[in-house]
Amino acid sequence: MHTEERKTELEKKLEAELAAQAAAQTEAPDAAERTAPEGKTPPPDPAALAQALEVKTAECEEYKDMLLRARAEFDNYRKRMQREVERLRKTATEALIRDLLPVMDNLERAVAHAEEAPRAFAEGVTMVLTQLRDALTARGLEAIPATGCPFDPEVHEALSQLPSEEHPAGIVLDEYQRGYRIGDYLVRPAKVVVSGGPSEAQAETDVAETEPPSEEVENLYESK
Repeated sequence: MHTEERKTELEKKLEAELAAQAAAQTEAPDAAERTAPEGKTPPPDPAALAQALEVKTAECEEYKDMLLRARAEFDNYRKRMQREVERLRKTATEALIRDLLPVMDNLERAVAHAEEAPRAFAEGVTMVLTQLRDALTARGLEAIPATGCPFDPEVHEALSQLPSEEHPAGIVLDEYQRGYRIGDYLVRPAKVVVSGGPSEAQAETDVAETEPPSEEVENLYESK
């Protein structure tokens, strides 16, 4: 009786182990399908790939935008620095020229009175004036036309106004101090004397001369 009970318990254990093995064998194909063989990469998931591609594309667009902004900022900085360097160079040149203009004015006055000085001295002053004028001209300095030109408040500074029978009003009669500019930049305005036109007495005379003859004068000529 004990032998039969033991046998029954042993058979139960064997049956349980066989059932477990059978279940394991049944689940093995599904697990094999879900798990790649050792040493091989499982096939990628298309949905995961699409999501990863979308993330990387967004990152690339962000980096591209950052690069474009950095390039634009660098170009603006480079242009700003070029303008600043040009402004400093131009300012320094203009300041130097402005300081040299009185020297050139004095040399011109000396040359204007050169007849009173020895010939060698006059020639030396003239040579220095020519060299200085050529050097400043090479830096872009140019004289502002004045005498005989219409008065321009942008480049002329009127010191006085005189009547003139030869020139109409608004014409520069004389230049007291020469003006200069560099391109569109005014270094120094020309100090001038401006015509105010004919005087009142002369203007009245001119008007009288241009008036048509009266009827009495016309009748007198007709009677003759």
